[in-house]
Amino acid sequence: MVEMPRAPAALLAALLLGTLLYTTIALAGDGGVGTVTLDLQDKATGRKVTSELWFKAAADARIEQFSPRPPLRSIPIARNAQPQPPLRKQPLIVISHGNWGSRFSQGWLALELVRSGYVVVSTSHPGTVGDDQSVAGRYRLWDRSRDVSFALEEILKTPKWAALIDQDRIGFVGHSFGGWTGVSLAGGRYDAAGQRAFCANARKKDFYCDQILRDDVAGVPAQDAGNSFRDDRIKAFYIMASGPGQGFAADSLKSITIPFAVDTARFDEILDPLANSTTLARQIPSAKEVVRPVGHFAYVPECRWLVGPILSKFAGLPLCNDPTGVDRSLVHKQVAPDVVAFFDKTLARAD
Repeated sequence: MVEMPRAPAALLAALLLGTLLYTTIALAGDGGVGTVTLDLQDKATGRKVTSELWFKAAADARIEQFSPRPPLRSIPIARNAQPQPPLRKQPLIVISHGNWGSRFSQGWLALELVRSGYVVVSTSHPGTVGDDQSVAGRYRLWDRSRDVSFALEEILKTPKWAALIDQDRIGFVGHSFGGWTGVSLAGGRYDAAGQRAFCANARKKDFYCDQILRDDVAGVPAQDAGNSFRDDRIKAFYIMASGPGQGFAADSLKSITIPFAVDTARFDEILDPLANSTTLARQIPSAKEVVRPVGHFAYVPECRWLVGPILSKFAGLPLCNDPTGVDRSLVHKQVAPDVVAFFDKTLARAD
């Protein structure tokens, strides 16, 4: 969660955050990662849930150095690729981004998951994407849970993609608001007004609380906030620097017994770690918490040297900020193996 820049800064931010940069460098060969963009329209909600499917690419696919935003370093992927034959079913990991993110925000992690034998689908969430911000998007977080379940449904009923996926082995990764989405999909029931009241009464407000209280939510419908959005197809969850964490009903969190990992950023400058990530870890019986000496944005892509911090600061977005001494590339090298090991264990085939 980061504050929405005001116009004209908002226009600049949208331009920076909506620009895709890429150059072709090589053929995929054996082991390249391919992606396809899925334009999914949920007619029931009116939301466009654009998603990216990640998989091992066919050998003749062309690898590109691709960056979803000018401040961010590129990653090597083959866009619009075909899957590597012969097709076989593999476990699927769903990735949900945070506020001001995109379906490429955890691309660094998707690459390692695919290389480790997983298929990945990363969803986007209208109202909390870099070039699509709204008060309703930031308040109605449960719409994100619907987005994930809808995207799963669409992918699993499409024969071409279902052929790649072991439907009995599906996991979930989320960062920031994406971590909130994971708790909701695991069975957490949310009280939006309760979360807002916590923020209003907090003596020391974190960045999230300070900013969210500026949103006028009087006209935003929330009658369905407390519904259950549990999706039993998802068998294990790994969430990172997550929140908000104070609005969930305690009994609903206690009901979560499936494998659950909570990766907490000790120096989280957006969502106070104790009030959010750690609170969730302590209330979910099956949760295992790991605390890292990093900030909130350690889980998003690395920034380009020099130009990344300048562009992000000019746009009013702190996505290139890390606490002193934190090497984001090293953090990624630590987190990715932990995530893979977690799913290797929790989604192991029952033979």
